[in-house]
Amino acid sequence: MNRNAVLIVVCYVTVYLAWGGTYFFIRQSVSTIPPFYVIGVRWSVGGVLLLGVAAATGRLKRLLSLRDILAAVLLGSLLLIGGNGLITVGEQRVDSYIAALLASSTPILVALLDRFVLAKKLSLMRSLGIITGFSGVALLLFNGTSIASSLNLWVLVTICGVCFWSLATSLGHRFLEARDNLVSSAIQMAFVGIVCLIGSVLFSTSPSQVIANMSTRSLIGVAYLAIVGSIAFAAYTYLIGHEPTERVVSYAFVNPVIAVVLGLFFGGETATPFLWAGLPLILLGLAFTFYGNRLRTTARTLTEKRPSA
Repeated sequence: MNRNAVLIVVCYVTVYLAWGGTYFFIRQSVSTIPPFYVIGVRWSVGGVLLLGVAAATGRLKRLLSLRDILAAVLLGSLLLIGGNGLITVGEQRVDSYIAALLASSTPILVALLDRFVLAKKLSLMRSLGIITGFSGVALLLFNGTSIASSLNLWVLVTICGVCFWSLATSLGHRFLEARDNLVSSAIQMAFVGIVCLIGSVLFSTSPSQVIANMSTRSLIGVAYLAIVGSIAFAAYTYLIGHEPTERVVSYAFVNPVIAVVLGLFFGGETATPFLWAGLPLILLGLAFTFYGNRLRTTARTLTEKRPSA
């Protein structure tokens, strides 16, 4: 196995494991640290780290244009404040694995938004993916009596975060594409982190009080999000540039499973009544969304090649 192949394998393992633990460590972080402090530290540190990577690899020699920077700031606000920010707020009361499973439905919601916001046609398989995936989410939230009774404020805030992230993902290609996605992402993270830190200091709990009330597990959680999460993002960016997209998105099938294992067995969280029915449906919905058209084409080709009796 050559050096490039080894690096690709390492990047896949990093994305699978690191991103699978993200929601678990968000939950640990916000147990004693206000959520926008978590967001501020996470993204400011992450942004600086990615800018350091960009500088070390010579990718800052061609600076982005003002339009690129403004696009990055706007997209970062939608993704990291409206999306990840609201999910972080929700996880003050929502179990980490539930937040992870709700977030895993993002590709399915993007397909739906593409249809109604951007007027894109939906294939049969993507439509089937939407129906199957949302059926899994419904089972996840069904407590044996009704879904509505599970939709408390914190769950709704988390769902709003998923919707923001999905909307930004759906509209993202309409923004001017930057010359370098790594640099653009670093700008998004650094801007959001600094804004959230300043806002937290001015309008939230004082930094001294946050430090006094901070637990060790919360500190570890923030460190994980800022450092390991940033490394995972850099690995993901590398894979996007060197691997087929349909292979890269395989992380969407692995991360929810890791999140469930961490939440239930290490976070002391409680499984919802229909978790083990909802989880497979969500993963099946993702499979139809990502690979359904290819599977349908392959099945049709095999059928046509089959000799007639």
